[in-house]
Amino acid sequence: MRESEIERILVKKVKIDGGICLKWVCPSFNGMPDRLIFLPNGHFGMVELKANGKKPRALQLARHKMLKRLGFKVYVIDDVEQIGGMIDEIQAT
Repeated sequence: MRESEIERILVKKVKIDGGICLKWVCPSFNGMPDRLIFLPNGHFGMVELKANGKKPRALQLARHKMLKRLGFKVYVIDDVEQIGGMIDEIQAT
């Protein structure tokens, strides 16, 4: 499945759960996650989207590591089957 298809499904599922899923474009700081997930009651996570079986680039992994050191949740999604579990995990934090 293409990244854009996974992204479309992610946005729809987050909306169904009462949240918003914003595209994050950060031209002055490459490698940041693709989407910001805001869920009810202050729950937040960041998502890097990839086509099935694709992995993040080295710069993306470095940015994810930096964000995680700051205490933020960063998820890499390359399959629609991962979306529900990721949303559940964000809601549980």
